[in-house]
Amino acid sequence: MPETGAFKIGDRVKLKTQAGRIGRIAEYRGPLGPKGAKVYRVLIRRKPRPGYVEVVESHLEPVGATPSS
Repeated sequence: MPETGAFKIGDRVKLKTQAGRIGRIAEYRGPLGPKGAKVYRVLIRRKPRPGYVEVVESHLEPVGATPSS
């Protein structure tokens, strides 16, 4: 079974390094970053076409529904 990171494909995330831009996890690339940091391919919505960026896990924050009380 392959190793996976903290995020799953389809998860919405905020990119800390790009002024809080929101994207969606498209692929888990593996431990390709410095010192084995986990790298993700993130789909970013842009006009006229969407784009992809590869980001290390430490530069991502989960975006989700706020828990109800």
